[in-house]
Amino acid sequence: MVLNPQNEELRELTVGREREDGSFEAGAAINQTSLWRDAARRFAHNRAALVAMFAFLLMLAYVVIVPFVVPYDPNAVNFDIAYVNPTWTHPFGTDEFGRDLFLRTALGGRISIGIGFAGTVAIMVVGILYGAISGFVGGWLDNAMMRFLDALYGLPYLPFAIITLAIFGTVNFWTMVIALTIASWFTTARVMRGQIITLKENDYVRAARAVGARWHRVLFRHLLPNTLGVVLVFVFLELPGVVLGEAFLSFLGLGINPPQSSWGSLAQDGYTQYLSHPYIIVIPSVAIAWLILSAFFIADGLRDALDPRTESAA
Repeated sequence: MVLNPQNEELRELTVGREREDGSFEAGAAINQTSLWRDAARRFAHNRAALVAMFAFLLMLAYVVIVPFVVPYDPNAVNFDIAYVNPTWTHPFGTDEFGRDLFLRTALGGRISIGIGFAGTVAIMVVGILYGAISGFVGGWLDNAMMRFLDALYGLPYLPFAIITLAIFGTVNFWTMVIALTIASWFTTARVMRGQIITLKENDYVRAARAVGARWHRVLFRHLLPNTLGVVLVFVFLELPGVVLGEAFLSFLGLGINPPQSSWGSLAQDGYTQYLSHPYIIVIPSVAIAWLILSAFFIADGLRDALDPRTESAA
């Protein structure tokens, strides 16, 4: 007895020894579906998300590769070529000190994106642990932790970051990460709490408890891995906020100290010359917008790809 697949979908699902006529032996095993394989397939069919992913990777390649190939000193002062408009020699022009902006924008992107990723990881760690513990334990502890979180929601984001920087008394990469993280993890914690409360009612959690699994195994082996999709989406949602927060603080003069620069400090440098030399402020602004829009489209594509209901609704 043979099984003749009638369509391409059934042919993809059927495995085993294939005969010369394209048929399969009876009893051939059927591949189990995979959430991540299905998500990758749905993401690959999302053209906007694919374009955004390409743009995001292109930006990362620019900030990583350009400093190694451009033959200029990013901190060398040469007033003879100050305020040179964009040319083949200097694709983004030069600033008031004659420094190449093509190179400085790439180096500034390293700092801005580095702070963005470091801050996002810190936000994820704090928010996931806080929300997971609150949702998993429940009861009076959950209520107390959520009321504390409600009180923290009243803290203004950027003013609190400025106060944090003032407390440290110095501004560097890590103090900027802490300042941007300390008032940004609240939403992640609340979303994670809701996910854990929903997941812990599933049958596999009850089964794990029934066979005597300890609470930490249930939490870290069964619950948290099943929130990975939500975490991945939140990474690309939080990243733009951290980058934009760093840019705003740097634009106010509270960012990375010279001679280092970030996209925000580059925009701040061009603020006073935006009428006579608008490219100085336009270039870092476009870089920030590029990164933010790319991350948002990727997050939207990941949300659609990781939601099984998307395909059934389509």
